[in-house]
Amino acid sequence: MTKRISWKKGMRLTDEVLLASDRCTAQAVSQSLTLASAGRFGLLPSLRPFQVSLNVASHSVEVTSLSLTAITRAGDVIDLQSDSNQIHKFNNNLSLPDGEAEMFLTIEVEPETWQDTDDGCMEQSYHFELVTSQTALSDHAMPIAHLVREGNAWAEDNTRFAPPAIYISAHHRYMELCTQLVDVLKEIHEKTKPHAQSPVKTAISIYWPIVLDTLIQVNTSSEMMTPAMLLACIQKVAGGFALACDVDSVLNLEDAPLFYSFAQVPYDYQKGFLRIRQGIGMCRAISEKVDKFSLLNAAPPPPPTPEPRPEPKPDPRRSWLGKQI
Repeated sequence: MTKRISWKKGMRLTDEVLLASDRCTAQAVSQSLTLASAGRFGLLPSLRPFQVSLNVASHSVEVTSLSLTAITRAGDVIDLQSDSNQIHKFNNNLSLPDGEAEMFLTIEVEPETWQDTDDGCMEQSYHFELVTSQTALSDHAMPIAHLVREGNAWAEDNTRFAPPAIYISAHHRYMELCTQLVDVLKEIHEKTKPHAQSPVKTAISIYWPIVLDTLIQVNTSSEMMTPAMLLACIQKVAGGFALACDVDSVLNLEDAPLFYSFAQVPYDYQKGFLRIRQGIGMCRAISEKVDKFSLLNAAPPPPPTPEPRPEPKPDPRRSWLGKQI
């Protein structure tokens, strides 16, 4: 709620009035985005792609540039495009601890705190922070990088981590995984067709519709798809394969517990990108297994059940007073 300001002749806007107006506007935007994102946080789709440059040394990490458009769990909007000339406004050089194997680099909004810009305006204040994987993420923070210890040195991990995103279209690495999933689903679809009337047709009749349905979903919904939805599509493909193999009497999937376990894993912001990558690998393994369906033979039919022999009729000549002797 904003206060009504009475204007008098010669009255000038003070810094306090302007700051209160900025805070009110920021709060309204944050509340709207919190409702729109349903409590999720991460990168927002933008014409300016996410980019972070780090200078990682033996005991410290320096953020040299950052381009970021994101929303925090608290609804704070982070809109930064800072290079080496602007990043000095933040504490961009952080010490790395000796007793940890991995750290997450985050940028955190300082609520109700503003700082002057070079053009005479004011913007929200931020600061960088290093947190462990066991530390609960602040509602005002956004993870932007993952650092791992390699021997006595630290290095940035770009293979197992990508920042959380509201939609996969907000980061090119999520879109690359989505493209890989589409390619492997097309492979499985083409390899499955020849086995529609094979000895494993029971499994095919269950699994083929799952593959086609998932392929259509990913192809048509990628722009509005969240990382959690992408993972769910992969889990459907993995779990459906294990289920189809269990139902079919010819197939015996030895690592079925692995597929079932993966299909039941809940989405985790910290490990979401890694699990999506692992799931793509499992889909490729399924494609290889479908290749081997042609080597399978149908189960031999069970031997016919012998008809029961009729009991012999009693011989009336071997009876005495109605009893058989």
